[in-house]
Amino acid sequence: MAEQIDIVITRGKTFEFGFLYADDEPRQVLITGMPSQVPLRLTVVGHGLPDGWPFWVSCVKSPAELNTGVDSDDANEVMSADPYFVKVIDADTIEVPGVIASCWKAFSGPGVLLTRPPVDLTGWTCRAQVRDKVGGNVLFSWHSDPAENPDGEAVVDVALGTFFLKMDADTAKSLDWKRGLYDAEAIAPGGEVYPLTGISSVTVEDEVTA
Repeated sequence: MAEQIDIVITRGKTFEFGFLYADDEPRQVLITGMPSQVPLRLTVVGHGLPDGWPFWVSCVKSPAELNTGVDSDDANEVMSADPYFVKVIDADTIEVPGVIASCWKAFSGPGVLLTRPPVDLTGWTCRAQVRDKVGGNVLFSWHSDPAENPDGEAVVDVALGTFFLKMDADTAKSLDWKRGLYDAEAIAPGGEVYPLTGISSVTVEDEVTA
């Protein structure tokens, strides 16, 4: 079942919300080095991750602080902990923003990077609607196909493996409703429809600075 993901739109402010779309099967890639501690960088040959993608680390002997979550041989258990978010340096090197590693011991590996890799979204589309209630009146719509005449733009970002719902500031300012329900869907090239969210709330709040 898709997760409930509530969103808040502020009148007069640009709105952009992204949904990472990952494969269900965990992927493991060896971490073979830590070429830099400031900033913290890791050698992960052929990591295949886009910027901002979540990942977890396990089995690093030193520095042990690099590991995320519990010490387990179950990938899903390791990935139940809070992740890191990658900054891509090149195809074989990643940076781990926000982590202070200058006092850590030297790297002794290898370790394992775990992630659910992004789905190739080439040829996919995305849509979402806000209604006043389930089965009720449509208050707002997003679609990645302009031919559907949506109220707002949905973007399929293949490079980031992410679907985005967008609304410009003028459109957000003109909204004449305060609350609604929405869900978002991804449509595969073959026509299969997959949920990005469960039924979730949308709240429109007033701006202070106009």
